[in-house]
Amino acid sequence: MLSGVLADFLQQIIEVDRMGSADDQPLPEIGARIEKTILDGSVYIERSDLIGFPQFMYRPKGWRKALRLTNASSMVSELAPVVLYLRHLVRPGDVLIIEEPESSLHPAMQVELTRQLAALVRAGVRVIVTTHSEWVLEELSNLVLASGLPEARRSGIGGGEFALRPEDVGAWWFQQKKRPKGSVVEEIHLDKSGLYSSTFAKVSASTYNDWVRISDRIGEGE
Repeated sequence: MLSGVLADFLQQIIEVDRMGSADDQPLPEIGARIEKTILDGSVYIERSDLIGFPQFMYRPKGWRKALRLTNASSMVSELAPVVLYLRHLVRPGDVLIIEEPESSLHPAMQVELTRQLAALVRAGVRVIVTTHSEWVLEELSNLVLASGLPEARRSGIGGGEFALRPEDVGAWWFQQKKRPKGSVVEEIHLDKSGLYSSTFAKVSASTYNDWVRISDRIGEGE
């Protein structure tokens, strides 16, 4: 048995190209940027002439033939629904929920996707994201910090054109609690250094400190 939410999602995906087009909206343009800057190719739907069932296809840039989405990388297959939703379904004022968009993405692509999600917010879409990525959180911090600069001074800053005002962004940290078992949800804000404080930096510092200890001991044994 499929849950109602999953059944609705599958139905939308199967019929997504028949739900109209948002050509008069900025959202397909954002989807096209995701294709260009992250997927390096195009996502589209082919339908059988006999039964009309959709095949989801991906054509890498410069290729004459396309791949079925099932044969594409996990990065492509996981972001393809986002591109299709932006092309056919999502409108300003809608809520778009994306779970862990960093999955299968190189850190540079995580940063780029964060910028495109910010572009969605600027276009009027409410975006809810869950993440475990330091890169996503740090880029979001940069986008909010950049909003403190006049637009003329954002030139040359990566993602400067996607800057978000602090009131347009909310960040919450889910901290595990053992007794009683569950999570404590705490809103986090930009700290004095201009970053959303989290435990991610502690993990980076810990691994770096371990590297220093290992290097020191290797040097002592030489």
